[in-house]
Amino acid sequence: MNRRRLIAWIATAVSSMMLVIGLQFVNLSPASSATTLNVYAAVSLTNALNDIKTQYQNANPGVNVVYTFGASGTLLSQIQTGAPADIFISAATKQIDVLQNSTPSKLVANSRKNIVKNRLALIVPTTPLVSAGSAALTSFNGLTNANITGIAIGDYTGTPPVVPAGNYAKQVLTSRGIFTIISPKLSLASNVRTVLTAVENKTLQVNGVNKTIDAGFVYTTDAAISKKVKVVQTALTKESDPIVYPLGILTRTTALTTAQSFSSYLSGTTAQNIFKGYGFLLP
Repeated sequence: MNRRRLIAWIATAVSSMMLVIGLQFVNLSPASSATTLNVYAAVSLTNALNDIKTQYQNANPGVNVVYTFGASGTLLSQIQTGAPADIFISAATKQIDVLQNSTPSKLVANSRKNIVKNRLALIVPTTPLVSAGSAALTSFNGLTNANITGIAIGDYTGTPPVVPAGNYAKQVLTSRGIFTIISPKLSLASNVRTVLTAVENKTLQVNGVNKTIDAGFVYTTDAAISKKVKVVQTALTKESDPIVYPLGILTRTTALTTAQSFSSYLSGTTAQNIFKGYGFLLP
């Protein structure tokens, strides 16, 4: 009898030990409930939105904001072909108009609003060696001078235009009566940050060919983040369509509450102060 009790006791002890060991490998933590928010945004917003993301996620630890940056026209095309965007922030009204005016509308009702505004600037490189053309340039009208041979501009083609900054630049040049004159000097870039890099490096590759760049058109906020360029002249607001950044929440979103929260945050004091710090203007 004592032998049976001993065997039973040993069996119980071994079972208890195995249970304890097994529990060490069981994850008892609750399943992750983080919400991913996909934001498709104009590339000129990159620096400001990354700073805002940090602040927003600190205040909302259950949210993971994922950005896709690019030219507004390119982002629109991606969204139209099924990209999983929850929010779209364009650098012009035309691109977001397409989504809003679709039948049925692809934007959540009453979700559209302007986040910030911007200005367009003509820039030249400051790094040695500055070309004779760049050094002599003092205004938009100076682009007609023969010593200016290469000008970087966002791709203004397409309906709506691929790169809003390029379209704004075309409007400015047209309003000054010089677009046709300088158009042979223009090299189209895929987005406004590519223009900035082209001016910094004084070269832009177009169809496999390196083009010398004397100047380019970017937003004032793009120029402000680079020490390799300087602003020659800022366009007057009346010379182009208003440069605004409209936001819309996509009806396809599966995170509507979070999208509305982030949209509200972008209009709040913390985000607006960050935008202003990068040189954006209030909407």
